[in-house]
This record gives sequence, structure tokens and C-alpha cells, in this order.
Amino acid sequence: MDIKEKLKSFIDKQKHVLKSPGSPTPPSEIVTAFDFEGRTAVTANSHRKSSLINDHYLTPEATQAVIESIEPIYFEMGDNDVSEHELGKFPETADIHVIRGMRSRLRKQHNIVSRRVSDLIVRQQSLCTAEMGKVTELQKELCKAVGLCVTGRENLSQGRKQFTTASLGILANYSKRQKVMSVINSLRTIRTLQMTDVQLQSLLKVEDYPGAIQLLLECQKAAATFKHFTCISELSTKLQETLESTEEQLDVALSRVASNFNTSNYEKLQVAYRHLGKTQTLMDQLHMHLTSHIHNSAFMIVLGYVELYTGASSVNSSVSGSSYSKMQYSELCKHVNPESFLPCLLDLSKAMWNVLKSYKSIMTWHEAEERRTSTENSDEEQGENKLGKDDAVSRKYVKQKLEHGLIRIWQDVQAKVRTYILASDLSYFKLDDFLRVLDVVSKLIEVGESFCGSKSESLHGSIKQQSINYFRHQHRARMEELHMFLENEAWEVCPVRTSFTIYQLVEYRFLKTSSGGKDASLYTSPASSPVKRSGGNGIEKLDYFEVYKEDGTPFDLGVDETMEEDIMATGDTLHELNVSDDSDDDIPEELKQDYVDEQTGEPHIQPVRKKIEHSKAPVVTNTTLTILRLCGKYIQMMRLLQPIAFDVTKCLSHLFEYYLYTVFTFFGSRDEFEHPFSAQLRTTLKQIEDSLILMPDAAEEDVDAQDKVPRASISPIADVDSPESLYGLPVRVVAAESLAFLASQLEALQRHIEPLIPSQNKNFLTKFYSSTVKITPEIRNHVYITVAARVVDYESIISQMAAVKWDVSDLRSQHNKYVDNLLMQLQEVSTRLEEIGRECPIPREAYCGLWECIVSITNKKLLEGFSTARRCSNEGRSLMQLDYQNSQGCGISEPG
Repeated sequence: MDIKEKLKSFIDKQKHVLKSPGSPTPPSEIVTAFDFEGRTAVTANSHRKSSLINDHYLTPEATQAVIESIEPIYFEMGDNDVSEHELGKFPETADIHVIRGMRSRLRKQHNIVSRRVSDLIVRQQSLCTAEMGKVTELQKELCKAVGLCVTGRENLSQGRKQFTTASLGILANYSKRQKVMSVINSLRTIRTLQMTDVQLQSLLKVEDYPGAIQLLLECQKAAATFKHFTCISELSTKLQETLESTEEQLDVALSRVASNFNTSNYEKLQVAYRHLGKTQTLMDQLHMHLTSHIHNSAFMIVLGYVELYTGASSVNSSVSGSSYSKMQYSELCKHVNPESFLPCLLDLSKAMWNVLKSYKSIMTWHEAEERRTSTENSDEEQGENKLGKDDAVSRKYVKQKLEHGLIRIWQDVQAKVRTYILASDLSYFKLDDFLRVLDVVSKLIEVGESFCGSKSESLHGSIKQQSINYFRHQHRARMEELHMFLENEAWEVCPVRTSFTIYQLVEYRFLKTSSGGKDASLYTSPASSPVKRSGGNGIEKLDYFEVYKEDGTPFDLGVDETMEEDIMATGDTLHELNVSDDSDDDIPEELKQDYVDEQTGEPHIQPVRKKIEHSKAPVVTNTTLTILRLCGKYIQMMRLLQPIAFDVTKCLSHLFEYYLYTVFTFFGSRDEFEHPFSAQLRTTLKQIEDSLILMPDAAEEDVDAQDKVPRASISPIADVDSPESLYGLPVRVVAAESLAFLASQLEALQRHIEPLIPSQNKNFLTKFYSSTVKITPEIRNHVYITVAARVVDYESIISQMAAVKWDVSDLRSQHNKYVDNLLMQLQEVSTRLEEIGRECPIPREAYCGLWECIVSITNKKLLEGFSTARRCSNEGRSLMQLDYQNSQGCGISEPG
């Protein structure tokens, strides 16, 4: 017995004692300490009953007060343990009197509550009886319901026996029919699945990749639905193999996009991979194919050229054709024949261009797709679901992959071209071929800049040093070649068209002539870098991928490159070389008639005005054209390789300086006493001699002498001492005027050269033009002075003037005989000029320049002759004036 039962027994015993205070407590009911040690407490029911009978009668007010004193826990519903509650009220030190008082209170409350409950039951007796009647009535109704149920079940049993068997047979047959139809449909679906391979191959044949993938996925879904059929297991395996095969075909189609982008095919591939849920895989595979195509195409192109030229000389080849295919790319490039270097470089560049163009087209397609998707999303008001978020993540991945791939793809392209260039020795190339190589590399560098903004330092470095060494060697060879040309030059006019300009030469096709050659500007063509003038603020690069968006490559030969040069005057154009701009049709007749001198009465014959033929075509020689062509190539090299532009400019100046110096030494006046030089001419000639001319006594080991050229010797063909040709006037005219034409063309090229030179070196160019090019008119003047000083026998004229007496006392009206001698010699010069002009047309500038020199020397000699007079009267001075007037009014011919 637990503690609670012991306490309850103890409380009952105490109650009995309290209700009978006068009677002694039997020993058997005395609670001792042993009762709490596990012994059983015995409750006396007889004493409890007596205690209830012996309770004092309480008034209603007292009863209500006792009820109200009952704690709320006794009225609460639930499993409340009131015994535990009461035990919790015990004091820490057990006191029997307190416990008895608590027990007495609880018993009193219990008795009053029991009495109250009995009173309530008695009061509700009638209602209880009525309710019991209702319960009895309900029991009867339930019995009737049970009877009805039994009857209904009997009737249902009978109906099932009579009607259900036939109906269920019909339903069973219908169910079987439905199942058979389902089986038939399943079999039809299975047959369709088995025939999927044929339809799939037809879709792949027409490159309908999205349809093929969609069909395969639907078949796999259907196979999963009918997997309970035995035949579907094998079919599912076959479908999986077909799907893998289709993915391989998609990968092959993707590899074709890497080399030749097609918008339609790429869109189909995108949709197909999207159905597979492998959009990111597509981008990874695409970059792998691009890289692989760069390596494979570069190797195959070089291998093709190596085997092509090896096959032509297989007898001397020490390496078999099969061995080339096993070489590394860098080693294979070393076996490229020099003759095939440029064609191979062009094909290699075109192949690399196709890869870059495809990549750029792929980026353009994704950018357009991104804009379209952004527009569609902006029109939707609902938020993105999980699928939309996945698409956004995929688009972000694709965008980052494409942006990061730009540099990597260009680095691969750059590495292939750089390896190819460095593997060959370019020092033995012709200048035209080397310029073409530079042009291709320069275009490739510009393509890289347009592709990803790269400066292509690797390509620049691979060509720079080779270019410096090559150009120094080539310029030395060109200077020696120029020395040979000048020594063998016949100084005859090269018959070019009257409309000839340097821009018609093939070397200047990267320049465009506009406004009749007065304004030349860079232009865009496939043969040159696509550049355009941007309002005078410099040159603006065009986007190659826009220029060649449809077809073609920057490395194709342009129309200008395939056209042949046509600058020579032949056939019908020869008559343009000799034209006359002079005419005496506008001279009145009375001025053409003879007149009589009023003072002497002697008839004076009006000098005949001869019509002199002048050449309108530029005067150039073969050497002049050679220098112009070299200048064009040098300028092109400056444009293609600007790091060495200043060195090339210095070499270009050497070409003109050597030609100018040679013309002066061949045909110019060396008599500085008779024909003094200007300080600028003297300084320039001295500078050219010191820096460019190799003296005979120069030491071979002299480092400076290596860049110098020996002084040229005039060809014996050029006769400059014959009086019949006016001391080589035709060759002198050709030399002087070709030099003047060359100087004018260099001045026209100055604005093309200047932007290519670094700003810190532009002073050199300014000095070259101001000190060297600008002295060309003075050189021409010295050439003509040499002729003018020899065509007239001025010594005899001076001797005749010395014999004249100038101290006369009478005023004469007739000039001295030396004047007639002078006029006769000038007339002979004029006649000879006319004859020479018929054989070799003389330009107006040369004609006027020669006569200016003759007049100048004549005046100088007349002044010298007049100064020899020891005595002279006023009448003699008048005679001097008369002689001078008659000598100046000879009117030999009309120079125009």
C-alpha cells in the first residue's frame, strides 16, 4: 500500500475518534509509526457510518458557506489528483492535531456535498422517469429498424440471385473488351516506337535537330509508360543508344559551326541542346571545337603546302611525305618552301579569319537573343518561375564563357601565325613579297584588335626584328641598284601618260587619288587596311567584321591588286606628249609686217614667231620611276610597321638625296666662281657627301662606310659635250625636270609620311623638306646655266666689245657689229632648240628656264664687256644703251 492509501486510512481512523471523543480508542485503530513503515491500515466502516449519523444539523446558510469554502479544484473536470493536492498542504513538521483538523474539514464538506446531491436527485425524479420512458420508446423503434434491415437483406439476396449474374457477365465482357483495346493501342505505340529510327534518320538528314531530339524524348517517355511489356526493355536500350548517337551527330554539326557559322543550323542546335538540358555543355563543346579547328586547320594547311612542294622535288627530299604528318606544327613550319610561304600564309590567315568570324557571329547571335529575351521578360508581369531562373543562369554562363573565350581564341590564332612566321627566314624575300607578308600580318593584327581589343604584342615582336634586319639589307641592295641604274641611265624620257601621277603606280595603291591628284587620302579596300578619315582628327579604324560580314576576307586580293599598271603612253596617246600652247592667231596683221627704222631708213625685219612644242606629260626617267616605286614601298612599310617608321624615313631620304647629288654632279655647274652656290645648296651638298657618298680612299673596315654608296659616273651614252645637241641639252632637261617632278611628288607625299613618324623625330622630316627638297629649283637652274654659258661664244663677244671705241663725239643710230653677232648666235640657239624640240619635246618650264639663264648670262657678259671700256663719252654711253636695247629685243622665239 502506498503512502496515499495509508494517509486515507489514517484520516478515517482519526475521524472516528473525533466523532466519538468520549469513547476510548481501541488499540487496533491507534495509528503508530509502524503503519507508515508498510503495515496495512484497516478502515472501520461501522465507525464511518456512525460518524455520518452523529453529524450536527446545519442551517442552509451554513451549508452554503461550507460549499463555497470548497476549493475550485474539486469542481474541475479532468484527472486532477485531489489527494496529492491535500497532501501538499501538510506542514513540514507532522502535527497530528493539524492533520485531524484538516480531515474533519474535508469530511464535513463531503457530507454536505453528498446531502446536496441527494436533494437534487429527489427533486428531478419526475424528469428522470420521463426520460426513461423515452429511452424505452427508442428501444422499440430500434427493434423495428432491425426487422426492416433483415427483410431488405433477404430481398437483396433474392435479387442478386435472379438479376446480377447476367448483368455482371455483360460488364465483365465489356471490361475485357476495353482491356483488349488498351492492349491494341499499346501494341500500336510499341510498333511506332520500333519504327522511330527511320523517322529519326530522316529528321537528322534534313538537319532538323530539335525535331529529332523531341521525338527521342517522347519515345523514351512512352517507353517508360509501357515498361511492363517485355519487349520494351530491349527497345529502351535501343532508344538510349540512338539518343547517344544523335548527340554525337549534334556534336559533329556543332564542329561545323566552329569553322563556318550558319544562323539556321546554330538555332536548331541551340533548341536541340535546350531540349536535352545541356545548354552549358553546348558552349563548352563549342569552345573545344573552335580550339581544335584552329590547331587542325593550321596544321593541315601547312602540311598541304609542304607536301605539295616536297612532291615536286621528292628526288632531293630527305624526308618522306608520311613523316611530315607526324611532325609537330612548329617543326613542320620549318619545311615550308620560300616560294610557298606567302600563299600558305594567306590561306592560314583566311582559315583563322573564318574561325574568328564564326565566333563573332556566335556572339552576335547570343546578343540578339539576349535582347529578344529581355524584351519578352519586360512585357510579362509575373515573376520568374524556377525554369525562368534556370534559363537566366544558363544565359549568364553563356555570356561569361563567350567573353572569356575571346582572348583565348585570339591567343591560339596568334600563336599559330607567330610560330609560322618565326620558323622561316625572310631575309631572302623580295621586297614586294616581304611587304605583302607585312600587309597580311598587319591586317591580322588589326583583325585581332577588332576581335577582342588585343594589341597582339606577340605578332608585333615576331615581325619587328626580322623587319629591321631585312630592311637594312634591302635598302643597302636598293642603293647599290640605284647606283648601277644611274651609271647606265641614258637620260631619255620615259613616255608616260599626260595624266600620270604616282598614285597610278602599283606601289601606291594603298593611297587613293582624288581631285586630280591634288588630294590623296587613305582609302578602304580589301588590299589595304580598312581605314577612313575622321574629320581631320586622325585615322579611324573600321570594323573588319562589319566590312566582311556577308562574304570575303581581309586577305583576298582586291580589284586594285588584280589590275595591271597602265601608265605608259602608247598608240593614240603619244600625240598627247607633244602639244603647242602658243599661237599667233591673236596677233594683229600690222604687227606682223616689216617696218622701216625712222632714224636709219633701213628695213627692219620682224622676227618670225616660231611655235615651240612643249611636252605636257611629266618628264620622268626609268630611274625616276624606280625611286618613286621604292618610295611607295618604303611608305607602305612605314605604315605596316610603325616602330621602324623613322629608320625607313631616313632611308627614303637617301634615295632622293643620292639622285639629287648625282644629277648635280652629272649636269650641274661646278664652277662656283662663275656661278656661285647659295649657302643652303653648298651645305646640303656637303652633308650628302659626308653622310651618303663613299669616297675612293675610304677604308673597308670603316663602319660608316658600310651604309654609303660610291659616286656614280655618267654613262657614255649621255653626250653632254656635243655642240650639235646644245651640249647635251635633251639629257640635261630630262635630268633636271625628272628631279623637279620627283621633288614635287615627295612634297605631295609629305602629309602621308608625317603622321607615321614619331613626334620626337618629325624635326628630321621638316629639315629634309626645307633643306634638301626645296633646293631642287636651284639645282635645275645650275643645270641650265651650264648649257647657257656654252651655247654662245661670249669670249668673242667680249673681245669684239673691247675693240669698240666708246669715246665717240657724235651720236650714232646704228648698233655695233658685235650685237649682230650676238643676235645671230642667239638665233642659231633658237633654231637648234626648235629642232631639238621636234625630236625631244621640251617642257615649258625647261624652255623658260633655259632662256632665263641665257638672258641672265648675256646681261652679265654685256655688263662685263661694257666695263672693259677705258674711256667713254656721253655719246658712247648712248651707243652702249642702243646696243643693249637691240640685243635684248631679238625676239628669237616665243617661250610662252
